[in-house]
Parts: sequence; C-alpha cells; structure tokens
Amino acid sequence: MSATAEIGTSVSTKSRLLVVNTEVNSVELRDAATLERLARLPLRPMPHEVAVNPQSLIGYVCISYEDGFVEHYEKASHFVEVIAADELAHLRSIDLSPHWGPHGIALTPDLGTALITCESNGGELIALDLGSETVVTSVPVGTGIPHWMAMTPDGSKVFTANKGETFATVVDIASMTITGRIDTPYGTEGIAVTPDGSRVFISSRRSPHLYVVDAANARIEATLELPEAPGAVAVTPDGRSVLTTTFNFPVWEAAPQLGQGYFQPVEAASLELGPRIAVGRFPLNVTASADSTTAYVSNYKDNSVSAIDLRKVEVITTMPVGDGPHGLVYLGAPAKS
Repeated sequence: MSATAEIGTSVSTKSRLLVVNTEVNSVELRDAATLERLARLPLRPMPHEVAVNPQSLIGYVCISYEDGFVEHYEKASHFVEVIAADELAHLRSIDLSPHWGPHGIALTPDLGTALITCESNGGELIALDLGSETVVTSVPVGTGIPHWMAMTPDGSKVFTANKGETFATVVDIASMTITGRIDTPYGTEGIAVTPDGSRVFISSRRSPHLYVVDAANARIEATLELPEAPGAVAVTPDGRSVLTTTFNFPVWEAAPQLGQGYFQPVEAASLELGPRIAVGRFPLNVTASADSTTAYVSNYKDNSVSAIDLRKVEVITTMPVGDGPHGLVYLGAPAKS
C-alpha cells in the first residue's frame, strides 16, 4: 500500500494533533491550538489506535478490522501501518499474521518494541520488535476481546481492559506472563496509568464507576461513583488530572441509541470529581497536551474533535474532522532546523 498526503494551505510550526478517522480510512494532522487541518493521509479500511515514537515521530496505526467494529465485524485485519507522523507519509505495512484484530498499542520506554492487544488466539498481547518488524512473543490474556491497554512508565507492566469480561489483566512485560487480574464486575472500557506508575484508572463498562487501582499489587483501592458509566480515560502528563468521557451508549440494549456525550476531569490526588461538561456524541477517545492545560476529545458520531481548557473546564473549540474520529496523539512542536 502506498498513499500520498493531502497538504493544507499552511505548515504549522506549533504543536499538532494526530487524528485517526475510522469511518473514512484516514489520518489527519491538525494544529493543536486551532484544530486547523494541515494534512490528510488515506489508510487501509478501519484504522483505530495509533502510537508515535516521540523521538523519530514514526507512527504505528492499528488496522483492527476490514469492516465493522468491535464485536460487530465479518473480517478482521492483521496489519499495522507505519507512517511519518510529522509530515503524514505512508512508509510501509507490517503484516502481523497469524495474529489479527490489533487494537490497543503502546511503545516500550526504549522505543524498541510495540505491545499490541489482539483478538487472535482467544485474545492475546503480542510484542512487535520494531527493528525487525516481527512479532517475537505473545501471551494469552484470558479474554477474546482485549481492547484498550496501559503500560507503566518504566515498561515493566501492561494492564489490558477486556471489554465485556469482568476483569482487567496484568502482564509482566519482561517475561510476557500474566501476573494478576483486577476484578471489575461490570466489565471494563478505558484504562490509564499515572505518570509515576503508582495508580491505574479503569472505567466500568456498564456501571457508573471509575476504579482506582494500586499498580504495585493490582488491587482496587477506591471506587468513584460518576453520573453515568465512563468511557475513555487518560491522565494528564503532570499527573494531576484524570480525564474521563461518558459515551452515553447503552451497549446492553438490542437497539442502542447514542445520547449526549460528556467530559469530566477527576483530581488525581484527592479523587474529587470536577465539572461535567457536554461534548459531542460518543466521545471515544481523550488525550492531553504536553503542558497539561488542554484536553482533546474525539467525538466519533459527530465527526468532530473538541479542545477543552483544563483550567476552566470548558470547551475552547470544536472542529469537524473526518468521519469516525478514533485514535488521538498529541505531538510536540516540530524540531527547529
């Protein structure tokens, strides 16, 4: 596969936002301040999550399915697309076969390995060596749909959120073995680790709860009650705020209807809930700027991205993007030549 990026009318010297559009098979580069589109690159069908090497700005985009979405597809994909994230050039494709259904992805601290959740082999975590671009090992995680995942900053552990299953899985990265499980009686959705690696925040899929987990012993130390079941979860780089979204998506109904989506921060130290504000429908992903002052939410069903001032907890701007915005990565300003 080869593709050429569509370049916008201006080139930004400021920080940027990488947006993966699942429904129109593309990735966009946008100015992080204005959300103006700088470039667009077509990809294989159904791209989902993306991880970016912060040094080289090489990005790895998981192509989860050839059609449909999680739990509702006919054919899974087995590709990761490699892109130059700063200029949106397609570099090459990595075939993960016989592994398939890649979704969550994180790069180890040495930037030499990508850990990826896959639906293949009954659900597994695979280790992709980024030098040889081959899968070197894998471990079953005890569920058919390991979805989002979070890695401790020291690269010692990965926690996988397992959708409809009533637990999250703990994997030791060095040995690629399961070392624990965290019971979550109503399933799991979003998951994030604090920058100091001390806590994991896990959203309950079907109950209005956010679980606060001691990362060292993989035990729930607190359960926060929210207005509705939380969806995506992220922690700001300064470790002060936990960012949550509400999908307002009754997945247990035969014909679910999507309602108003919400964003709500949580003070990480005190676990005090912050203001709850409206964003778009199905706010599927959330991330933050490097200085922890701005949050970004991908509104999947409204085909837009919202930028949120975290000091005032109010929406700064909402900008239309490609259909089905999913993965988000904040990129720092380009290096000076």
